[in-house]
Amino acid sequence: MILMYHKVAPDSPTMWWVDVDNFYQQLHALRDRHVVYLDDYDPTNPDHVVITFDGVYRNIHEFAAPLLQRFGFPFELFISGQHIGASNDFDSIEPKAEFAGLEELASMVAMGGRLQWHSHSHINLKGVRDPEAIASELDVADDLRQLDPSGFRWFAYPHGDFDSDLKEAVKNRFVGALSCNQGTDTDRYALNRETATNELRLRKQSVSVVIASYNYGAYLVEAIESVLRQTVPPDEILISDDHSTDDTWMIAQDFARRYPDLIRVNRNEENLGIINHFNKAIRLTHGDYVCILGADNRFRSDFLERTSALLGTDPNMSVAYTDVALFGPRADQVAADQIKLWPGRKVANKFWIIQYPEFDEAARHLLKERNFIHGSSLFRRAAFEAVGGYQDAKPLPEDYNLFRRFIDAGWSAGHLALPLLEYRQHSRDQANIQANSEALMHHYREGIRQYQEQLATLRNYIEQTHASVAWKIAAPVRVFEHFVRRRLDKWKKQV
Repeated sequence: MILMYHKVAPDSPTMWWVDVDNFYQQLHALRDRHVVYLDDYDPTNPDHVVITFDGVYRNIHEFAAPLLQRFGFPFELFISGQHIGASNDFDSIEPKAEFAGLEELASMVAMGGRLQWHSHSHINLKGVRDPEAIASELDVADDLRQLDPSGFRWFAYPHGDFDSDLKEAVKNRFVGALSCNQGTDTDRYALNRETATNELRLRKQSVSVVIASYNYGAYLVEAIESVLRQTVPPDEILISDDHSTDDTWMIAQDFARRYPDLIRVNRNEENLGIINHFNKAIRLTHGDYVCILGADNRFRSDFLERTSALLGTDPNMSVAYTDVALFGPRADQVAADQIKLWPGRKVANKFWIIQYPEFDEAARHLLKERNFIHGSSLFRRAAFEAVGGYQDAKPLPEDYNLFRRFIDAGWSAGHLALPLLEYRQHSRDQANIQANSEALMHHYREGIRQYQEQLATLRNYIEQTHASVAWKIAAPVRVFEHFVRRRLDKWKKQV
């Protein structure tokens, strides 16, 4: 696959602009692939991906190149000589944007980019018969070649168009060429490119998050928002209510209305208990990777990004677990027990960071004695189904039993030495459960504000409608009254 980008920026005014968030998520998805330069590209290898840019615009240097460097991905920059350092004033449709200058192009080469050629002026060369005119568009100036001695080996047809004459001329100067509308996967001088947009989804494995709640409405908003804030969001969120008697269901429905393409809800008609509830909730989701977040806990914003990337490194890895940050009124008490088993430290006088062991042969045997994989770890659905899901194995907790069966069945596990789960430690007395968090109060205040706006809009509509209806009614009434008066006057005269 050869991807073609034009502009990357915080906003996306047209389809040719990919916003930074979507660009980042697309790069993250490519960690499961092999991103290569065009010189190393094998079109028959489904894991090979080439990232290319046309133009090249200044926003690529500002927003895209640093992210590509962070991921360690090579990339190709197809430049038009006449546009270097200029603006796109010639484009009457697209918003104004500046092309990268020589210094920015050199900077991007240092970041892992490779300069390639997109003609001198970007005119459509299909049908041009003058060899000198074609040569002037295909030839690369020596000062540009000095910017990248490894570059200018590939050509991108302007507007994606070419004919046999142009193709032959390109063969005399370049080792290959790309087209966005006449390309194939077999012709080195007409390789196809796919236009990248915000809607492009590259992740091989889908991710589902279940937020499970039973009378934890006081904390539910924080849990939901922690999933919504993920740097790489899930493909679906299921908020599952095990027949709570608090406001869990109301909050769940409100978020589902606000995020209809992402969030679904489930409410059990009766309380099923943890095992049956969790198994049912997972059956209602579809992701290749799944995790269950208790409604009283929170994810750090990079939880899904890091755990899904780790699971993607090994098809035999069943679960990706992390360190945890304990917080809440009982954090000190719980941490006192935890640090007897695992290394731990207190941070900012608020969080206790508990560090779990790396998964190796020693840890495989240690798991038979005590658990170090927390219940909100991201796991592979295939492993979950292979061992029969959650099962009752008292006195073992349901998650510990599940993960032990993963390992006993021959699967492996992976550990991230980062406190990506914020694990709330609180008492279970009714007063504590009913104590609304600040996030919940903010949710209610925001809901009230939105309803007030809707009510004001509705009132305005009613007033306008009432006035309109009143006028429509009044007009025929006035006509009728006039008719009646005339009839009465006529009758009086007759009498």
